[in-house]
Amino acid sequence: MDNRDVLGRSMVLPPPPLPTKEPFRTSSTSPQETMPPTSTPPAPNRPLPPTPSSRKDTTHSRSGSVSSTFSSPSPPPTQPPPLKLQALLSAISETRPETASPLGKKAGHSRLHTQSSWTSLASTTRSIKYGRGKHSGVELSPQPSDDPEDPLNWHRWRKEISFHALLLMVALTGVMKTAFISVNAQAADGHRVSYTAAAALTGVPLILSAFTGLASLVTSKICGKRPLYLISLVLLFIGTVWNTSVRTSYSQCLAARVFQGLGWGVIDTLVQSSIYDMFFEHERNLRVSIYTIIVITTTWGPPLLGGITPRGQAGFELQFTVLSCFFVLAVPAIALGVPETAYDRTNTLPRIGEGSESPYKESMCQSIRQDRIFDAINDYIVKMKPYSYTRGSTDSVTLLEAPRAFIAPTPLILFFTSFLPYSSLWALSSSLSLLFHSVHTTATIGVLMTGPWLLATATATVLAFLPLFIPRLQSRFPVLSSIPTQFNNKVTTAAITAGSVLAFIGILTFGLHTNAGIDNGEISNTNLPAISFILGLLAAGAYVFDAISRPLIRLSTASTSLSDNQTTATRHENDMAAGVACWRALFAGILVIAVPSGISSSSSGAALSSGHGLRDMCIGFAVVQTVIAAIVAGVWWFYGEEVRKWDGRVMKSGDSGAAGKGSKGREGSFFDTD
Repeated sequence: MDNRDVLGRSMVLPPPPLPTKEPFRTSSTSPQETMPPTSTPPAPNRPLPPTPSSRKDTTHSRSGSVSSTFSSPSPPPTQPPPLKLQALLSAISETRPETASPLGKKAGHSRLHTQSSWTSLASTTRSIKYGRGKHSGVELSPQPSDDPEDPLNWHRWRKEISFHALLLMVALTGVMKTAFISVNAQAADGHRVSYTAAAALTGVPLILSAFTGLASLVTSKICGKRPLYLISLVLLFIGTVWNTSVRTSYSQCLAARVFQGLGWGVIDTLVQSSIYDMFFEHERNLRVSIYTIIVITTTWGPPLLGGITPRGQAGFELQFTVLSCFFVLAVPAIALGVPETAYDRTNTLPRIGEGSESPYKESMCQSIRQDRIFDAINDYIVKMKPYSYTRGSTDSVTLLEAPRAFIAPTPLILFFTSFLPYSSLWALSSSLSLLFHSVHTTATIGVLMTGPWLLATATATVLAFLPLFIPRLQSRFPVLSSIPTQFNNKVTTAAITAGSVLAFIGILTFGLHTNAGIDNGEISNTNLPAISFILGLLAAGAYVFDAISRPLIRLSTASTSLSDNQTTATRHENDMAAGVACWRALFAGILVIAVPSGISSSSSGAALSSGHGLRDMCIGFAVVQTVIAAIVAGVWWFYGEEVRKWDGRVMKSGDSGAAGKGSKGREGSFFDTD
């Protein structure tokens, strides 16, 4: 019988059972003598069992005979020659082992690369965690801890629910801010107050939001962000519901707006910080861009519809009645969808020795085993406590970071560059009802906000998503390879110039064109589409400055914290961005109240000034903005590194002297993409 398989290859058959009477056969026998006649060889296409090991080595010859001999003891394994240290290190680096993450998909990353420490090769290892999918080659930044309650390790659905719940509150806040822009004149008539007092219904909440924003930044480092979100939700709910029944009482209407302004500050300053808490660095840019677009759209779009509401019997209160209905979604969304995002991971990234286990291993395995939907829901609801922040070592230096960020050179320079375009946009928009209510309806006045809404949204969208197309265009058209992809002095100067030109044209043209139509205290002849477009140019210029704030702050935070302490750098970045936003809100509220007094000729604000007050004011704003922009562009061009060094000194960071080109910190890129 030829021992070959179906492919014609020689195969080895298993040894036959040995007779019990002759346990040690030394002579060769034929298969017919040693195998029972009823036994059949295994089928060729079946897997063959492994050869059993015994004291004898049994071999099968191609002819079918079986020979058995006593096995001699195997020689000891040969030891490999010792490797030199350089060869050992290169061998370890080339064969870096890969192991699955203990968190699996929950952690948002797919594998761990374990590298041995060169200083302690046998005792210490450091786990480097990487992304998933198309980001599988991206080292996660910041590195998440092994704790499943770390916001960076949350399920994707948990992060998205929290993100969209916060966006809902951002949208409601934006609608509240501009609720009176197109109906200020009707509010003044209904409450029998001056137009300036009616404008204060918008200006006072903006001023209060600046102070509550600063307070919320400091408080969040003590008690976390979730309690502040819940308090803000209660304040906004009370103020909105209260505003539905205050038509005849100005004091109650102003009190309701005060409640709203106190709640705005928390949303304006902490939402971006929560996005940074939940998402990795390569995931943030898309979410922050969406957040910015939502802020602009919901702030300048609703006045288009707000001008229609005073026609009905409910008057301007109908806007707040509609807003109150949305709290049916907002209350459960914030209460059940936004856990605590503040997390101190400075002490949760230990170096784990070989053979040791993570202190969170048991909790991770338990959370992974709970796959049933009801158990997951129950576990999720139990963890949604009003206060669950575990505060680490919060000292006076950490608590004073937010006030210092408000007076750091970079935030102050960004504020002085952008406050006139931003504040003028708010002030002139709030004065539209004063200028045109005598000859146009509130619906027509609301339509004037079409230009700011469209151009501001388009500007923010283009500047947010332009980084996605620049690399593709450069790869397709090599001529465009000279376009800078880093936020350098040239990009800064070009952005400041573009924003200033748009703001200059918008402010100056609005004042000249509108003042030309004033006759005997009333608007007689104006081109409303032109007015809307001019305001749109002003809005586009204001949000060009807003777009350059984040990259410049990010460039500064590379020098305001230790080069290896990304937690401090991220905290400084959020505090500085919030500082710029609070300064803008403060001065926008002041101008909203002050501008109507400058363009009206009577204490009641019913008649417009015939002494060219609006024209002179707009000319002054345009000239001052041009001078400020020229000074700031020169400062950034010649003293950019010195400004960043002073940021480090003000923030009292240990690595403040490493600013500039020699810094090993993160480099701020204007074209950072997801």
